Order: sequence, then structure tokens, then C-alpha cells
Amino acid sequence: MKKITSILLAVAMTMTFAVGCSGSDENKENNNPETGQETGDKTESSDLSWDKEVDVLVVGAGGAGLASAVEAADNGAENILIIEKMPMIGGTTFISQGLIAGFNTEVAKAAGIEYEEDELYDLLMNNADYKLDPELTRITVAKSGETIDWLQNTVKMDFVDEVNEGYGPLKMMHMVDGMGGGMKEPFLNALEERNVEIMLETPGKELISDENGDLVGVLAEKDGEDFKIKAKSIILATGGYADNAELAGTLNPMYKGIYGIGWKGTTGDGIIMASNKGAAISNSNHLMAVLKDQDILENHDGDTNTASVSRFVAGPNAIFINKDGQRFMDEKSGGFMSQKLNEPILDQMHKDGTDFVWTICDQANIDATEAKRGKDLEFTKADTIEELAELMNVDPVALKETVENYNKMAEEELDSDFGRSEELNPLDNAPYYAVPVVPAHIITYGGILRNENGEVLRADNTVIPGLYTAGETSSNSAYMGFTLSNCFTWGRIAGKSAAENAK
Repeated sequence: MKKITSILLAVAMTMTFAVGCSGSDENKENNNPETGQETGDKTESSDLSWDKEVDVLVVGAGGAGLASAVEAADNGAENILIIEKMPMIGGTTFISQGLIAGFNTEVAKAAGIEYEEDELYDLLMNNADYKLDPELTRITVAKSGETIDWLQNTVKMDFVDEVNEGYGPLKMMHMVDGMGGGMKEPFLNALEERNVEIMLETPGKELISDENGDLVGVLAEKDGEDFKIKAKSIILATGGYADNAELAGTLNPMYKGIYGIGWKGTTGDGIIMASNKGAAISNSNHLMAVLKDQDILENHDGDTNTASVSRFVAGPNAIFINKDGQRFMDEKSGGFMSQKLNEPILDQMHKDGTDFVWTICDQANIDATEAKRGKDLEFTKADTIEELAELMNVDPVALKETVENYNKMAEEELDSDFGRSEELNPLDNAPYYAVPVVPAHIITYGGILRNENGEVLRADNTVIPGLYTAGETSSNSAYMGFTLSNCFTWGRIAGKSAAENAK
């Protein structure tokens, strides 16, 4: 049984609500997150008394939610409330490295660095295996530089002067001074100047409809009690579902068995809320995962740091092995967080019916990378490949044959099995090492379907009036620094749209 923290599995996507309703069978509500089809009862506002009324309600105080509130205020919204289920603001954004991708910013131009939009667009689409919506990605890229300038000039965020490659290869990464933590004070000051109210430890639970089916508010929880907020515009910015591996597997069977190690607040709350009111879910085949030591995660209460295998896997001759003692992919096919690396591993796990695959190497790999195992544990280790196979519980004959074949291809400098061209080095320097690895997701890219205005869409592409989404809660993002760029850019777009709707 996987150790997975999830506050809302719940929902495993068949939730029922009866707030202010009779609760009869005919009034119960089921939802389908993939199709966005809503059935059953709508909580009617006429049955409720409101605890608070606002123009714009932002659900979630991460980077997207904070940006949307600032932009909403600057576009005329006067009564803005942010609710956040955690006891602090910032979410994933404030614990990030603070790297934001953008081109032709004031900082970049001052350093003589300029690019064409197509250069960044092509790089981003290629990195995401073209699994992004072209139109929305164009908007993210086109506004990326403007957003960084906005953070600097409007939010008064300080950036390091140097613009570098970051995740590579273009010089487009802007680092916030103080990294993610350096964003907190500027945002708090900006929100205070605009009289934006923040309520912490107040999770959103359900969207509330009126008797006509129109959204009019949110059912939240405060101090263990229902707290009902009426709003003209609602922005869902609760983050993704990187701490809800069950939901990841529900939205996409490919991810069954993956571990969730994201920010503890990212359990898909907004996605579930929107889905229950007819919103479509898109791009659930795309998330950011990193390889981790499965045994440490499963049996030793590990976390993202103690379960790290980055050095081991990045070594010059590490190879992946399935339950039959065979290689199954090009181990250097993608970056450490790339889908090109993680998806074949998940696919092999499903074929094998296992919770992990093995990665093995020799002493030369350990020497080159200085790899060490977390939790003061030792790697599985043996003097021969056959002995290592016994410890791994795989066929010794098969593993020996696999390694011998790999070594032969390394000597010939041609991987005729999987086309590995990078660091095709022999694995022949005893002793030999093994560690069980599994992809663990830290950021999700699937979410609520939206249009160019940040409006939430049904599966038929019709708009749900008054409902907006931004950041990781919505679909169509990508990494390489564009996670934060997407967060702030679409927060601004949603905030502007929500303000206009509330007038």
C-alpha cells in the first residue's frame, strides 16, 4: 500500500453534496472529471445565508492567486477576498527556486540579451513533447517578459541582475532575489496597499449555484464550520494535485503507482470543485516527475531530499532494469524531470505489475558521481552481476546477459537496442550497485480547461460564467521556468477578466 498524503481523495471523483438541500437521492450529484459533465443537484443560493459578500473571490493564495488579486484590484475590483486552506500564503511558488522564464525584459535588454518569440515557443513545445495547447502556450510565451517587468515594477519584486540559461539553453531565466521566499514581502505589501483581504486556514469546498444554475459563491470552511461567500467572480487558484497521487491515477491511469511529493496543499481542490460544476479537465497526461528511491519513500518515511537518486541515475553507465532483468529504454533520453525519461519507466512498471524498476551501475559510476543513499542506508551491492541479481530478485542469467550485451554495444559505441548515444560507457568495474526507483511527481500540468481569458470551460468549450482559473489549477503549463511564468501570467489574465466581470 502506497504512503500517499491526500486530503481529498475523497472525492475520487464521485462526490455528493447536500448543503441547503433535501439530500434525497434525486438531488445527489456525481461528477466526471475527464468529460466535465455535471449531473444532479445544484446547491441553491436561496437556501443559504451568506457569511460574506465580495466582488472577486480568489480561492488559493499561491503565486497565481496572489497575482490575480493584485491585477483584479488594478482593474477596478474594490472588494477582493483571498481564501487559503494552509496557515500561510505562497504555496509551491514561495518554496521554489524563484526562476521565472521570460524574454526581452527590462533586465535582459539592459544586459544585451534579446530573442524572438518563436525561439522560446519552439523550445517550450519541444520540451513538453508538443503536449501543450498551441494558442495558450503562445500567450504564455508572448506575455512572459511583460509579466516579469510587472512583478518588478508593480509588485516591486527584486531580481538578481544576471539573466542566465537556468534549465537551458537560452538565457531567459530571471531569478528573484531571495528565490521563492523573496516574493512574500512584495506580494503582502502589494495586497495591503490594495486593501485585499486574506483568510488563512479557510479551504474552499464547493462552488454554489443559484436556482438557475449560475455560480454565485463558494462554500468554504472556517474553524470547522461552514463559511459561505457570495461573489460576482470566482478565481480558482488552488494549485495542482502533486500531493494527491490517487487523483493523478484517477485522471490518468498511466500515473497509477506514482508517488506524490508535492507541496502539502496541492491536492486538487479547485480541480475537483470545478469538475463538480461541469468544468472539463485537460492535459492530465502531463506532469513533472523526478526519480526517487522507492524503498526510502515506501519503507523509511523518506522525502524528496532523502529519497534522491539524481547522482546515481545521472552517472555515466547507469542502466534501468525491469523485473525480468532486461533493459527497456534509452536511459539518457531526456532530462532528469523529463517525460521522455519518466513515462517509459511508468509504462514498464505497469507492464511488470511492480511498484518500481531497478537502476544499476558499477563502482566507476559511484566514484564519478559520489552518489550516496539517503537515510544513512547502503545501496544494494554485490561483487558480481549474478549476485546482484539475486539481491534484486531478478533472473541472474538474464541480468548477466543484459549487462554483457550492453557492454558490447558500449565498446562498439552503438546502442542498437534503444539508441542511447550519450555516455554509452561499459558497466564492468566491480562491485556493482542497484537501487529501486520510481517517478514521483512534484508539479502537475493537467487541470481545468480554460480559454484565452482565463475563463473556465465545459467539455463543449462553452464558458462557465463568472468562473476563472490560473496557475497549476488550470491546464497547459510546462517547466524550464515557465511553471512560474505560467502562474503569474495567467493569474494576471484571470484577475483582469474577473474584475471586468464584477463591474
